[in-house]
Amino acid sequence: MSPVVAQTATCYRLGNVSSCGIRQGTVGDNPAEQRYSSFNEVERLRDKNEAREEVRKEQSLREEVGSQIAEGQCAEARKTALRAGDFELADKAAGMCERQGHR
Repeated sequence: MSPVVAQTATCYRLGNVSSCGIRQGTVGDNPAEQRYSSFNEVERLRDKNEAREEVRKEQSLREEVGSQIAEGQCAEARKTALRAGDFELADKAAGMCERQGHR
C-alpha cells in the first residue's frame, strides 16, 4: 500500500502577469525548497514585468516626441527627449526636424 500524496496548485499574480502550476506532491517534499522555488518564480515574474514596463515607457516617449515633430514643435521634441535622458532620441529628433525644414 502506497502513502497518500497531495496534489497542489500554486498561482502567482504580479501586475498583469499570472502563472499557475499543478504539482504532484511526494512523500519527501521539502517545504523550504518549495518556498525557495516559489520565491524564484515571483522574482522571475517581477523582472519580466519590469522589463515590459521599461519598453512601454520607451515607446511612449518615442510616440510623444514623434507627435511633437509632426506638429512642428521641434524644440519641444528635443527638450522632451533630453528630459528623459535619451540623447540619441534628441539627436534623431533634431535631424528629422532639419530634414523637414523646422528648427
